[in-house]
Amino acid sequence: MYRFVAQRFLSMIATLVAVSIVIFSAVRLLPGNIIDIMFGGDATATPASKAAAAHQLGLDGSYPSQYWRWISGLFHGNLGVSLLNSRPISDTMKTALPITIELIILGLLIAVAIGIPLGVISAVKRGSASDYLARVGGLIGISIPGFWLATLLLIFFSRVFHWVPPLSYVSIFKDPVKNLQEFFMPAISISVFTLAIVMRMVRATMLEVLSLDYVRTARAKGVPRRRVLRKHALRTALIPVITVVGFEVGVLIGGAAVVEIIFGLPGVGYTLLNAISNRDYPVIQTATLIIAAVFVVANVVVDLLYGLLDPRISVT
Repeated sequence: MYRFVAQRFLSMIATLVAVSIVIFSAVRLLPGNIIDIMFGGDATATPASKAAAAHQLGLDGSYPSQYWRWISGLFHGNLGVSLLNSRPISDTMKTALPITIELIILGLLIAVAIGIPLGVISAVKRGSASDYLARVGGLIGISIPGFWLATLLLIFFSRVFHWVPPLSYVSIFKDPVKNLQEFFMPAISISVFTLAIVMRMVRATMLEVLSLDYVRTARAKGVPRRRVLRKHALRTALIPVITVVGFEVGVLIGGAAVVEIIFGLPGVGYTLLNAISNRDYPVIQTATLIIAAVFVVANVVVDLLYGLLDPRISVT
């Protein structure tokens, strides 16, 4: 077990290093740069003044030297500063990261808490009205874009109930009620697609597991139906579902960026999109690397959960 964890940790580090190189290179390929934005249409700007500004912002020198300054700073806990406002990126991430993490966790909880029971019911009652209803609902959920649903929810609640979420972010530790009011609609908006995927996957795997010999043997021995479903069938059926949930973390992160803008949540996605529009290279690099790290860590956790759900699976 310890050997497997060590291997996965080394693999995670190698993946993040490769991702950091791709991020650094992609940012430099963006049209325009922060120097052009700073000087704008100033006709008096000379190449010398632009070069001095680039040196002050740490954008001079070769790309390898710039990459090394950035990555060595990360290893020392220095995330750098924003090129636009000179604010430390660590301060920005301390505010933005908890918002995005909470939004993703709430979205996953909604998707799993509703998707798994619906999938089980749909599989157990195959061919019934509830099965068809769940399948149609899953198809609709896959087809609905998250940003469209977010806009629709905002319009519906404001027009019908004359209520909109609080506009200023409040930590869940300071005011849980106000915090959940603020995250209610955003979490639903990003969870619908994942909920539909989880429901359809649970249904498919449950149908397969329910036809296996050991499940039929348990039923023949007189084991109560609920125990067969919960202990024998569902536990095995959840293994591929856990894999899907791990990959869906990336989908939720991508959907969270647009939803954060719609609801005014200053999360990582919101910060990243603003940084891209302003060519704020350090913020873009750090925010994107953090998103990649969350995705990689989520998939490592998924691998570790395999052995807990099914002891037959070896992690060595």
